[in-house]
Amino acid sequence: MSTAKQVPESFDWAGVVDYAARYTHEAPETQYELPGVTEELHQAPCPAGGDHAGVPVAVVPLWHAMVTARLNIPTGDPAALRAAQHRLEVALAEVERLYPLSPAGLLPQVGWGLPYFARYLPPSMLDTHLPRSAREGSEGEPVLIEAIRFPRDPDDLVVEHNDVCFHFKSDFRHHVDEVIAALFSPGESILNGIPVENVSIGDLVTVTSIRRGFAGRGMPRRVGTALGIPGAENIPAGAMLFMGFTSSHVHGLAAGNLASYETVPGWTDCTPGDYMAGGANMHVSHIAIELERWYSLAHADRLQRMFTPRRTESEEILSPDQCPVTSTFRTERDADVERFGLVGHNEQMQFLSRVEDDTTTAYGQVIPRGTTFFLRQDFDTTENPFEFWVDGPVSALPRAGVHFIGMGPSAQHFHLMRREMDSPELAEAHHLPDENVGFTDFLVNTHRQNYCLPPRAHRCFPMAELL
Repeated sequence: MSTAKQVPESFDWAGVVDYAARYTHEAPETQYELPGVTEELHQAPCPAGGDHAGVPVAVVPLWHAMVTARLNIPTGDPAALRAAQHRLEVALAEVERLYPLSPAGLLPQVGWGLPYFARYLPPSMLDTHLPRSAREGSEGEPVLIEAIRFPRDPDDLVVEHNDVCFHFKSDFRHHVDEVIAALFSPGESILNGIPVENVSIGDLVTVTSIRRGFAGRGMPRRVGTALGIPGAENIPAGAMLFMGFTSSHVHGLAAGNLASYETVPGWTDCTPGDYMAGGANMHVSHIAIELERWYSLAHADRLQRMFTPRRTESEEILSPDQCPVTSTFRTERDADVERFGLVGHNEQMQFLSRVEDDTTTAYGQVIPRGTTFFLRQDFDTTENPFEFWVDGPVSALPRAGVHFIGMGPSAQHFHLMRREMDSPELAEAHHLPDENVGFTDFLVNTHRQNYCLPPRAHRCFPMAELL
């Protein structure tokens, strides 16, 4: 005689028949890893003779939005800050319950600006828990410092001072729209057709900007031509970004937790187990693109300014190989400049964004020479500069641009890389004209700010629980 299996008393009947379980992926310790993002192989030869099959490319979420804000919480009131922390934790948990953590649902990130740490947390707490640079020349500096101007930034560039920056990503635009409305508007809201409460945090913040955009096959040409942006008709039909070449090469993006404060030795004093382990510096900037000028160049000229002057891929190849053995470090970069009178963007960056030797990470992983430890999540926009901006005008005239988002071990690391985009010393030494220094001459930076992107466990008002 068989007996029925007893149902445990702790069985959660309120959680049964859970549609979200079909899509949800295990949440990583970092905020910047994107569960559920798939890869595809693009066919292109390896110029360095590698024997791998194809070029792996991440299929990133299609729709993006950032919301920046200043906090309305009184300073010097730890209880109020802890209450705000709890409310944001509850709100994001509800969002992720109704929109599973994946491109099919929603992928949120929350970064915190220097004003938050300076106004709400005591210096002793920051000394204990905010990592410091271990790099010669900036050793001992906090990894989060104010963004700086670079040699080729325009005079009217805005260095921002937001307290917080939310970044939402999904394959479905209405997911992003509904979450923004629910979080930042008062009262009851609808998420995925379901009425929700306790999601709005609008009273805790004053929204300072809303920034939207996209990253996906064919979108730049389709959107750009529909809006009449000059030069958009020349964008390759399958391109994922305005400048034509694929941006989400797997080999060109930090894998796993490689972008975190602690992972690659030598950049910070953070170690595994620290409060901010799994966190990273996040740089955010808006950059307008002079699209018509860019596409007035021949394909070979665009290719060589994007990568190196040694690249020869044909025009139909949008994803030239970027595997580790293709990496260019200083010696080869300098030889390229001497030989060709031109430096490509990739070779400007790679001696700082990739490890120059086989390296053992703080977690014991051995990564080969040429492995990338900087991560980009940039997306295109036609905003001029944003959808909404509390501190200045926005124009209804569409303009090609990119909302750049980059994660790495410190603000100091990003500042080194960004200065190399301008390469003032290299250009002066070799008498390079502006148009032969990567592709910087075709960009106009309008806004920038550094943020701390804490680990997922501390994404809501970091350190408030320690007060």
